[in-house]
Amino acid sequence: MASQFLRRSGVAVGLICERLGWKPDEIYQVGIGQHHEEVDVLHQEWPDAKWVGFEPHPDIVKSLTDYPGSVVEVALNNFVGKDTLQFKRNHKDGSSLFEHRNQENVDKVEVKVSTLDTLYHALSNEPKKRMLWLDCEGSELRVLQGGSQSFIDWIDVINVEMTSNPAGEGWGASEDVHKLLEGAGFWLQWIHTNRSVVGQCDCVYVRSGLFNPKYCCVPHEKIRWNDKLVRALNKENPIE
Repeated sequence: MASQFLRRSGVAVGLICERLGWKPDEIYQVGIGQHHEEVDVLHQEWPDAKWVGFEPHPDIVKSLTDYPGSVVEVALNNFVGKDTLQFKRNHKDGSSLFEHRNQENVDKVEVKVSTLDTLYHALSNEPKKRMLWLDCEGSELRVLQGGSQSFIDWIDVINVEMTSNPAGEGWGASEDVHKLLEGAGFWLQWIHTNRSVVGQCDCVYVRSGLFNPKYCCVPHEKIRWNDKLVRALNKENPIE
């Protein structure tokens, strides 16, 4: 069941990108995990895409012998240094830099921490299509903050896990993630892989040039898009 569920995420992203007529040259995945069937799906769909994955858990890193790209052993955040990674002994995929509300059977390990801006302060000027995939158990907002000076400027599509019912305190709020991405020029194109029992879903954000309201079921984004078109029309034809 878990394998099929994870594959569903990859299928959903692949399908919406196909509808938009877009496919990436490079994919940056923050939080690979032990089970990453979504990568298998997208690697089959985009065999020529370059993958870079970030994974802080040392045991998971050792197991990633089948990953289709390079693996960087680091936890991404909005600062550079070290932090404590926490995880349930039977659920390493749930590793988080935030303390679990239920501390039963929780192990901890110190890990290196960095930012996207630090690691990629200047991506190549060569025009490439880039995707950012975020599934890092509460650090999504901080990762975006750590890439907001330059890295995000080079990204066209972002798939981000949203959580309204976090497993502990401090997780980035979904509304704050949305505000940051909206301010950076992204539009919420699609919502998929809903997990209502735990208050989670994945969201696909795209640049204005990719956004297509025909494939958007998010009311507030369609309203925002229509308002943008009206403003553009009024600017071209100002009322005297």
